This record gives sequence, C-alpha cells and structure tokens, in this order.
Amino acid sequence: MAKVSTDEKDDADLDEAKGSAEDRGDAESSEEDAATAEERASDGEGRVNLEKDSESTSLAVREPSSNEGSNEGDEEEEESAAQLGTQRYVLASFFAAGLIGAFILGKMLHGLWAWVANKDWFHNALPWLAAVDDDSKTTYTTIVGAIVAVVLVVRTYRKAGVRSWADEVATELTKVKWPTRKEVSSSTVVVIAASAVATIYLALLDQLWSFVTDLFYGTGS
Repeated sequence: MAKVSTDEKDDADLDEAKGSAEDRGDAESSEEDAATAEERASDGEGRVNLEKDSESTSLAVREPSSNEGSNEGDEEEEESAAQLGTQRYVLASFFAAGLIGAFILGKMLHGLWAWVANKDWFHNALPWLAAVDDDSKTTYTTIVGAIVAVVLVVRTYRKAGVRSWADEVATELTKVKWPTRKEVSSSTVVVIAASAVATIYLALLDQLWSFVTDLFYGTGS
C-alpha cells in the first residue's frame, strides 16, 4: 500500500511539473507573440510614416516642376505677345510711310501736271489732259500717288533685309522705358526752375558788370 501511494505521489508531482512547464511555455509563447505583434505594429507604423514622407517628398518635388512649367508658359506667352506687338508696330510704320508717300507723290504729280499744262506742246499733244480742271487734277493725282505708294511699300516690305531691319528697330524701341506722368511733371518743374534761376543770375551779373564798367570807364557825369 505504501508503494502504491508513493507511485501515485510521484505521478502527481510529474503531472504538476508538466503543467507548470506547459504554463511557462504558454506564457513565454504569449510574450513572444506580444513582442512579435508589437514589432509588426511598429514596422507597419514605420512603413506608413515612410510612405507619408515619400509622398510629401514627391509632392514637394512635383510642385517646383509645375511652377517651372507655368513660368516657362508665361515666358512663352510674353515672348509671343512681344513679338506680336513688334509686328504691329512694323506694320503701322509701313502704313504711315505709305500714307506720307501717297500725299507727297500726289502733290508732286499735281505740280508736274499743272506745270506741263501751261506749255504749248502739251496743249497740242494732249489737249484733253490740258483741259482738265484743277480739282479733278488733285483727285486723279492723289489716286495715282496712292497706288504708286502702295506698290512701293509692299515691294519694300517683301524684301527680307528691310523687314529684318525694321523688326530689329521695333524690338529695340519696345525696350525703351518711357517716363511716367509724375516723372515728366517733376522734370518739367526742375527745368523751369533751373531756367528761371539761370536767367535771374545772368541778369544780375549783367547789371553788376555794367555798373563796374560804368564806374571805371564812365565819363563821371
């Protein structure tokens, strides 16, 4: 009987030892699982933060590129607008030259026609032209002068050398900085004031030298 009880006690101790070992194993495994979960959570947070940093960096990199693209687009628009303005000035200059040329040619043709109309040989050769009145001569000569001026202006504009020279001149003129109204007013006031001071100074100086010369070279009367 004593032997049986001893064996049972040994079995109970063995079972208790196994149970405690299993409990310790479970505790250790639970601690390992918790540590693994924490590591995974930290890794996940690190990845999220890394992804956020990469996204912010990419946005920061993209923003200057978009700004650079917009700046380049603005520069191109400004250049095209400036080029259009230059061409407008060139065309306006040629148009003004055509008007002036038409007026001058019309006057020259009218004067020439009036001069030859008083000649006998012109009356004998072309009597119908000599019989035209002065008002009609002005109209005809103005039309002929306008046609000749338009032809000359168009032929001149089609020349590559003349057109490139006109474009260069217009481009340089667009770079001129014209003064504002305030600057013009200030400059005008300064010029008027300086002219007045200079005039008064010269008048006083003239009176002084007149007095000195009369004192030395006067008759004493």
